[in-house]
Amino acid sequence: MPRGSSVGTVVACLALAAACAAPDAEVQLAPLYARHTAPGFARTEVLGGAVRHEVHGDDSIWALSPLWWYRRGADAALEADFLFALGRLRHDPDRPMTRVRLFPLGWWRGETRVDGVRDTDWQLLFGLAGGGAAEDGGEDSFWVFPFGGVARDFLTYDEIRFALFPLWMRTEKDGVVTDHVLWPLLGRTRGRARGWRFYPFYGVQERPGVYRRRSFLWPFVHVVEEDLDTGQPLRGWLVLLVGGHREQGDSEANSLLFPIVGWSRKPSTGYRAWQVYPFLKFVRGGGEGTETTRVWPLWIHYVAPDTEFESVLWPLFWWRRDRLEDGGQRRAAWALPFVQLSRSRWPDGGRAHADRLWPLASDVSERDGSRVRRLLDPGLAPVLHPEVVSRNFGWIWEFWSDRERPAAPTPWRERRGWLGLYHEVEAGGHRRWSVPGLVGRWHEPDGTTHTSLLFGLLRWRTGEDGGLESPAFPGPGWPSLTHGAAPSATAPDGGEVRP
Repeated sequence: MPRGSSVGTVVACLALAAACAAPDAEVQLAPLYARHTAPGFARTEVLGGAVRHEVHGDDSIWALSPLWWYRRGADAALEADFLFALGRLRHDPDRPMTRVRLFPLGWWRGETRVDGVRDTDWQLLFGLAGGGAAEDGGEDSFWVFPFGGVARDFLTYDEIRFALFPLWMRTEKDGVVTDHVLWPLLGRTRGRARGWRFYPFYGVQERPGVYRRRSFLWPFVHVVEEDLDTGQPLRGWLVLLVGGHREQGDSEANSLLFPIVGWSRKPSTGYRAWQVYPFLKFVRGGGEGTETTRVWPLWIHYVAPDTEFESVLWPLFWWRRDRLEDGGQRRAAWALPFVQLSRSRWPDGGRAHADRLWPLASDVSERDGSRVRRLLDPGLAPVLHPEVVSRNFGWIWEFWSDRERPAAPTPWRERRGWLGLYHEVEAGGHRRWSVPGLVGRWHEPDGTTHTSLLFGLLRWRTGEDGGLESPAFPGPGWPSLTHGAAPSATAPDGGEVRP
């Protein structure tokens, strides 16, 4: 090879190397690869956002959608989805508590109780196996259904012991212990209450002076006496599919063809109610401010002290009003599945809203001023939480997203087109936007504007020090702003550029 040709090749390689952007510089090659930065903000993504890493101040997000999504907050709180919504992980450092779930295999939870004792629990396959342990040894449990074991705080019971279920089982709740043989046929109760049963023929459980409950031909006939230690004992009977009667003081309730037809009243409070389940139900009075009107599915109206809702052509159309914590109020309306609207207000002036026109658009804001707008947003609240759907699949279908966090340590706003083919970010007085390979602009707080064309091969700036800037392939090549503002009119390596 001629010597001149070799020298020319070396010079060309050096020139090409000098034209490349710095490793941490802004790159816009979406949907293959992109890196965007602003003060307190950074986003790196591959394959249109399927793989991405985001930094928002002290918050960090990693995603390999839809297999893995992970967020670590500034307070060391952790949140993760894996295998989309099948797997969830949560860690709350304030309790502290960690919970992991993988549907349908099971879940695990570990937390420190208010008394300072560390407690762990786990279950597999909807409770077919499970266990738990506490540092003080007070809540150790383990079971494998139907073979045997001990379960604590399970299915509303304080403790359940069993062996070769249904051969033998012992349950304990509020000091009442029941031994079951061939559950539910034979049982004996002791402790705070006593009794026995031989189902389906007869069963009785009583706590002298407090209550007595009996059954005949279980589960069809029941006779109860409750609140015997009060001045107004309750007495009643029920025959399944036939009817029943219950009275306590001046309160009276009756049913026919239970549970289909029922009516009740309490003259002292003005309470009255009747129903033909599930089609008709009317409840009025009672002094608690609760009313129900149901002509199902045409109309439902429910009023309680903290909530009120109406539904027409259930479950399609809803209107709802709720009283929130801190004196807030929320009003909402739905036309499922297409329209969802809500407005929340607090006495301190805080506001939040959630508007969705499924699956075309959504606009959601929080009390701290955070806001997210999306075009094409199939996340559907009645099925799954919209945010869970969006963070795992939004990169595929979101035609446009607009996110802003005014309450962040460094407030920022990001606008993003489908697969990252347009990106814009504003933070700390800087604004950057770019389209892959074609054009990009960076507006600095002092008014300087940088322009990049054709994969960063042609770049210039305007302002007091206006002029050409060095090429920065593959462009736009602007310096990273993640940890603060970069110096105005600089080359990718930090040196000043002069035309």
